[in-house]
Amino acid sequence: MASALETGATPVKARSPAADGLLAGLTPEQAKAVSHGEGVLLLVAGPGAGKTKTLIHRIAFLLAQGLADAGGILAVTFSVRAAAELRLRLAELLGEQIASQISAATFHSLCARMLREHAQIFGRSANWTVYDQLEVRKVIDWLLSDRQRTEIQRALEDFGRPAASEVLQEISLAKNRLLTPESYKQAARHPAGPVIAAVWRDTERELRRSNALDFDDLLVLAVKLLSEHPHYRELYRRRWPWILVDEYQDTCHAQAVLVSLLAGDGNLCCVADDDQSLYSFRGADADGLARLAERFPEHERIVLARNFRSHAEILTAAGRSIANNPDRVPKTLIAMRGDGGQARAIAFATEREEAAWIAATVAQELNEGTPPGEILLLARTGYANGLVQAALATAGIPHRVLGSLGLYERSEVRDALAYLTLIANPADAQAFRRAVASPRRGIGERTAGQIVASARGEHPGDLIAASAAPGAEVGQRKTREQLERFGHGLERARAELRDGRSLGHVTISVVTMPGGLVAHHQTVAEHGSDPAHRRDAERVLEDLRSLCRAVQAYEERHDPPALTGFLEHARGLHARELTPGQEDRRITVSTIHRAKGTEARLVILAGCEERLLPSWRSLETPDQLQEERRLFYVACTRAKDRLYITHAATRSGRDTAGPSRFLHEAGLLDRQV
Repeated sequence: MASALETGATPVKARSPAADGLLAGLTPEQAKAVSHGEGVLLLVAGPGAGKTKTLIHRIAFLLAQGLADAGGILAVTFSVRAAAELRLRLAELLGEQIASQISAATFHSLCARMLREHAQIFGRSANWTVYDQLEVRKVIDWLLSDRQRTEIQRALEDFGRPAASEVLQEISLAKNRLLTPESYKQAARHPAGPVIAAVWRDTERELRRSNALDFDDLLVLAVKLLSEHPHYRELYRRRWPWILVDEYQDTCHAQAVLVSLLAGDGNLCCVADDDQSLYSFRGADADGLARLAERFPEHERIVLARNFRSHAEILTAAGRSIANNPDRVPKTLIAMRGDGGQARAIAFATEREEAAWIAATVAQELNEGTPPGEILLLARTGYANGLVQAALATAGIPHRVLGSLGLYERSEVRDALAYLTLIANPADAQAFRRAVASPRRGIGERTAGQIVASARGEHPGDLIAASAAPGAEVGQRKTREQLERFGHGLERARAELRDGRSLGHVTISVVTMPGGLVAHHQTVAEHGSDPAHRRDAERVLEDLRSLCRAVQAYEERHDPPALTGFLEHARGLHARELTPGQEDRRITVSTIHRAKGTEARLVILAGCEERLLPSWRSLETPDQLQEERRLFYVACTRAKDRLYITHAATRSGRDTAGPSRFLHEAGLLDRQV
């Protein structure tokens, strides 16, 4: 069926001068996308095609034309970094007051917002907390080992014991396909499918009793809310009559259904590029774009093929490789910057020579005036970047590693967050187990289990109260005293929160409570016999100070601030605030997956060898190989001016499988260094 673009869409009303001004400087394709009126728009945007500019100008155009109010626009992104950039650029174009009224969020953040309003429907109270993969895996480990779980134990005898990580992955993928434990069990290809289904059922019960959800539950329950409760579906459709979705090609089935439910037959703009779909391992639906077109047959389709980022030499190499993927929408990028770039492959004997050359090249670039933020070092995996990071450190070159542990991912900060989580949600069993064991109080797993059982009996759902008043049957007298001290400390902090004290004050009270985190690490820092332990304790104390500052900063930006909101922020649900003009004085080291959305004048892609990129696993099926080729394509198209791709004859003391097939496809010749 011909698209509306081909047949001639109904024109929007006469443009206002402000709307006309928003079209100035745009390409014809961008202008058509920005000025598209009501209905569904599929925007196919190649790398470097100005998709973010097009999105924010479209939002501004809707406002200038009076087609939408700021509060009626929802912009959904795939990552918190993309959401943060979108918010920043909207504020620059529209001003902070108007931009703050627009809902710009990730899928998970959006779902959390919806479920916070309707938690009771799914057996939770409004103060529910989020379990990350590590915490869900701990629950799964416990369930697999619990001899009292009759159904699980019987399935284990019949089908064997899968690794907890396998169980977690299978459940996550099944949830993203909107399956239930029962439907998964019937359709499972995994040999331990009945075990996984049984563990899934008990995991759901445990999370419900802990008043918690995992990240996949956010999507699943939001879909359930909209599909099973028409009045709420209509409520959200009226709230957001204009919806824009970025990186649609990376959505899983649950996310695609969520978009369809929210949009109805209304105004939807989806930005996508099938050549940049990289997340099948997370459940991304490879046929999602085709299904979107089928769902909205009258959609308008516009292709943004003009690339403003890369010189022609780089786009030519990337294009030659990606053209080998048969299952793609054919498109040829136009290099608006013309010739003048470099794209070359460089061979080394060993990975050490490769790393030394990369460090020397970076040092030369910096000496010649290239800003550190314009240098990006990539590899297929973090492991492949290990020697490069060591070489940079030896050369004294400051660098940041995308995906390295941030403040909220450090172990002792996660301990402190467990205390805060327990105050927000005293039914959270995983938060209790972590908090009561940090620092060690002589309270083992058995005693912790008794307290959890008590909280679910005599103290319905309140693990703080159960700790403050443990029964005489719980452990030895010294253990009970430690539990009481722990419980009373949390009760005082909880009372301060109820009395209206600031989140910053409550956080300080929590980390400094008697027998708590600061007291323990302060003792080690001042009296520890091992210098290394003393230094580490000082580092932990500084991390805890940073946590307190982070809570205070969160409080300043949110009115009114809520502890559950900060905990969602710490979980990575919400976009971090970006500062206009903020410049990082370090070069960036990253895996290709994490570098999506970045760009730099110089990009060096290391370890481009067969069985590494493409990975050896991807050689098993054509679909996986196509995704690896897309990964190579994304890496290449991060480069503006210079693209250097390296490979080595030996790595980790073993011969490699030689240069990647992608280098041959791209037409890049090796040059021995």
